[in-house]
Amino acid sequence: MTSDALQPLFERFRLHAQTFFTGNLCAVASFDQPKDHGHLHLVRSGRGEIRYLGGRKALKINGPGLLFYPRNLPHHLVPEGPEGLDLVCATITFGIGVGCPLALALPEVMHLGVDQVGPLAELIFQEAFASAEGRQAVVDRLCEVVLVHFVRDAVGAGMTQTGLLAGLVHPQLRNALVAVHADPARPWTLDDMAAKAGLSRSGFALQFKQTVGLTPGDHLALFRIATAQERLARGIPLKVVAFDVGYGSSTALSRAFREVTGQSPRAWLQGQRAAG
Repeated sequence: MTSDALQPLFERFRLHAQTFFTGNLCAVASFDQPKDHGHLHLVRSGRGEIRYLGGRKALKINGPGLLFYPRNLPHHLVPEGPEGLDLVCATITFGIGVGCPLALALPEVMHLGVDQVGPLAELIFQEAFASAEGRQAVVDRLCEVVLVHFVRDAVGAGMTQTGLLAGLVHPQLRNALVAVHADPARPWTLDDMAAKAGLSRSGFALQFKQTVGLTPGDHLALFRIATAQERLARGIPLKVVAFDVGYGSSTALSRAFREVTGQSPRAWLQGQRAAG
């Protein structure tokens, strides 16, 4: 079976949706979350528009549709007409820590028709607008499935000209990235990664930088630290995490962690706990 290029990313940077509004919106609503949060709007019916700051052109809403903001982009949801907008809104996170590769690789704004996600949209609306116990948990999980559809659509439609997703659909770089993401603890060298891609050392380095936007070494370091943050947040000891992500000791991981984030693992964890 062909390897799934996205699976290692979904395993390490878990998509998380948390529904915070379900119902009829009849007044202007503003959305401005922390920079590491996004938004998902699932419109069941109604008309309106989304207005942005800074002169960006407003986006019209006319009937059912799905709108996704992978990163925080302040906006106002403005219903039109007496019927308002029936919708479901959720806050989205792609794991924690240093900029998640998935979120950073996606366009600022994405939209899909309800027909593009099959029966998922209708199932979400049925659960969200019903009164069954546990409905929010069901809606949250279904919204996470919708997010996978958005990522697939971005890749299939060529929306990611540069960045990690562009690398994952590149016919040669893909092989190196999948291997690195599946086994970040391996002591990867530039020659190792180039061999996986079937390219020369210099050709691989040039193509990687042009496509992904980082050097292979910088991407590996960021991926290791982002993976370490996710595991530390789950309570895994620093020594174990260091081994899991390719550092020989907790001291080596702490040094690399500080170089990437500007903080020690302990200080970062304390900040996460204080914010949470």
